[in-house]
Order: sequence, then C-alpha cells, then structure tokens
Amino acid sequence: MMNSLKSLALTLGVLSLIGCAGSPAQHYTLSRIDGRSDLVSSATSVVSIAKVGPYTLSDIAVPAEADNISLVVRQGDGRLMVLSDDRWTGSLSSQLSTAISQAMTQRLGMPPIQKLVAEAAGRGVTQIQLGIQRFDLVPGQSVALDAVWSVRFPGSQSFLTCYTRLQQSVGVGVLALVKGQQDNVQALADQLSEALISRRAPSGSRCGT
Repeated sequence: MMNSLKSLALTLGVLSLIGCAGSPAQHYTLSRIDGRSDLVSSATSVVSIAKVGPYTLSDIAVPAEADNISLVVRQGDGRLMVLSDDRWTGSLSSQLSTAISQAMTQRLGMPPIQKLVAEAAGRGVTQIQLGIQRFDLVPGQSVALDAVWSVRFPGSQSFLTCYTRLQQSVGVGVLALVKGQQDNVQALADQLSEALISRRAPSGSRCGT
C-alpha cells in the first residue's frame, strides 16, 4: 500500500512538472504595421522627404529595470514582477528602436540612416537623441511611456529638446498591455516626425531650445 502511494505521488509530481513546462512562452513586439488609413501617400512622402532630408536616430536608453526580454509589470503596490512566459522578441531597447524607426519610415517615407553613414554625411543630417524615462505596464489599469528627446537640424548649433508623456487605460490581459504601448510608441514616433517636418515643437509635448 505504501509503495502504491509513493508511486502515485511520484506520478502526480511528474505530471505537474510536465504541465508547468508545457506552456510555451508568448512573444510580443512593439512594432505595429496595420495599414492605418492615415499613412502618408507616395506624393506626400516625396514632400516629407524633401522637407526632412536624411536623419539619424540614436541608440535608445531605457530604464534598467525595464530593459528585459521578459515583460516587466508594475503591481498595484509598486512592486515589479517579471513575466517569464511573456517576452519581447528582443530586448526592450531594441524593440523600441525598431518600432520607432518603422513608424517614422511610414510617416516620412524614408528610414533613418545608419550612424556611420550619418557621420560620413556630416552636417547635412538631422540628429535625433531619445531616452525613455518611464515604461510602465500596470495589468488591468494603464500603460505609460515618458520620453526626453532632442533634435538638431542641419546648420544649427542648438537642439530642440522636448518631453513627452503618454498614458492610457487598458483592459485585462498581457495583449492589452502590449497594444497600449504600441499605441504610445506610435504617438511618440508621430511627434518626432512632426518635429522633423515642421522644425517646431510638435503638439502634445513640452519643448525648449
């Protein structure tokens, strides 16, 4: 009888481990390619390219606690929790860089140029510096993204420096958190693009020179 109970316990333990290991990790991206109706037309893209010219985007700094391949969520009491089974397809910094570059390419009709190309081009390139101050995921409540960024236009010795705060309510579930931050990243890319086109402070941000 004792041996039977031990065998049953061992079997249940193995089945429990198999059940835990059987849940595959879910992977997410901050890029959003959805054919939005407000994407620029080819004619508008030509105008944007002519106004903006070549531009480069720096490496993006993010808070150390959030720069993880696993999603990091903030609980109601302020504690951070790493979701080991819910992951970005790369580090958060690389995800942001890819997503913002893609969104600006859609808006402006041209991608940012590589750093070495920008250095070779010299002063004819618009330089964008971007740092993320906050990247919060609060399950079932909200997502927030705060960024400080600056732009130096060709021929100028000063920077247009701006602060952008983006926050919105989200529903329940990891996918809702991801989609909310996709929207925030898109909004940030739109502000960067607007600044490049108009050479002025974009709406929705606080700027100074």
